[in-house]
Amino acid sequence: MERPWEDLDQLVERVCARATHPTSAIHGPSHWRAVGATAAELAGAAFRASPDHELLLLFALLHDAMREDDGFDPDHGPRAAILLEELVGDGHLRLTSDRSTRLQEALRDHTRGTLSEDPTIGICWDADRLLIGRVGLTPDPRYCSTEEGRRRAAIGDLPPLDGPADWDEVARLLGVDEPAEPTRPGSTERSR
Repeated sequence: MERPWEDLDQLVERVCARATHPTSAIHGPSHWRAVGATAAELAGAAFRASPDHELLLLFALLHDAMREDDGFDPDHGPRAAILLEELVGDGHLRLTSDRSTRLQEALRDHTRGTLSEDPTIGICWDADRLLIGRVGLTPDPRYCSTEEGRRRAAIGDLPPLDGPADWDEVARLLGVDEPAEPTRPGSTERSR
């Protein structure tokens, strides 16, 4: 399977150029990378269903990119979903309709406090919610979709608020750092 992005660094640059509040210490790129690293930890503990690691990375990159400020901004999720549509429409991301729909839902609804049974969406939301301490709040297990998210919120096993230094590290943690190799004809093995 081909990666949804041609070059991760170029995609990050494009998103940062479009971001509406990229200098934020609370909701800016360091937080985005922290969400990606936390998603990798939660994905590693997912036992029932395997999440889509590429969508986890894309959620981390996009979810707060369209915030107007660090205050109450309930429409930043829907604006992030519109940014995703633009990136797909411009050819900067290649996603199937199903994957695009799932990521749009994750982005659009991540501020609503709802839960999801979808392992990818649930991990996206929990990765962000476990980092709510950056605004002085304590994560509440009732607002976590995954078993691991609820466990960690309940016992206060919270991730670092600062993310990895760069997106290459986030990609490595999520296992999407190398180009996916196509499945060989006649092989039953699939690329990761």
